[in-house]
Amino acid sequence: MRIHLTNAGAITVIEASNFRQLDVLIDPQSSEKLEQAIAKIGSRDGENHIRLSPAVLRFLSCKAGEAQWEAGFTAMIEYAAKAGWVDEKGNVRAHIVRNESDEVVSQVEFKAAMRALPAGVSAVTTGSGDEVAGLIVSSLTSISAEPPLVGFFINESASIVPALLANGRFVANVLGEEHREVMSAFLCEKQGRARFSKGNWGSGLHAQPVLNDALASVECDIVNTQALGTHRMIVGKIRRSASRHASPMVNFNAGMHRLEALPA
Repeated sequence: MRIHLTNAGAITVIEASNFRQLDVLIDPQSSEKLEQAIAKIGSRDGENHIRLSPAVLRFLSCKAGEAQWEAGFTAMIEYAAKAGWVDEKGNVRAHIVRNESDEVVSQVEFKAAMRALPAGVSAVTTGSGDEVAGLIVSSLTSISAEPPLVGFFINESASIVPALLANGRFVANVLGEEHREVMSAFLCEKQGRARFSKGNWGSGLHAQPVLNDALASVECDIVNTQALGTHRMIVGKIRRSASRHASPMVNFNAGMHRLEALPA
């Protein structure tokens, strides 16, 4: 097994069924981020080792409960105990492997590529009364139909993040070409009630703001959230939805566009 502490903020398992090794692969990252990641899976044991809880390893593997995997995992821990690599708390020692090859594109290259990706535009809202908050996103995506899940990504520094995490729910309102004033208010006005000065806003579940004439609105409970790089992933389970036929607004090449059907 190899635990991978990525510099994107995710913790993954590589070769979960390889019980002939146990180590931790670490991407280049700041000391602060590295120590935070290590604290999530165990504790340091000197400069080159980490102590890992078997319970954490089982959880990260996504294979706990499978009979064949459990037998192999148990044998690995028993072997480590005989070798003196398991401490009195039951935590097993793993060697640190530093990832020296982590070549990625520049921010300029990244942004140029992403500008070529057309995306729908949505107004994400949360809160109620005077505590409402909203943000424009172009990252809303469907995840699952059973259960019904959608998700989006926002910058960790976005002003809506504290309200989203505190409320634990949101509404994603898909915007059409007639909602340019709504988008302008969300982009230009101060966070709070001022952002809702334009548009036909109503009250949904838990009195959250719902755009009555949105192309679609999905009212969600947040079921998963994780920091990844500079952004945070938010996943919601849809509790109520509405939709209508209209022309969508599309973000493409750093500008807003309307869609036109291709000739038959």
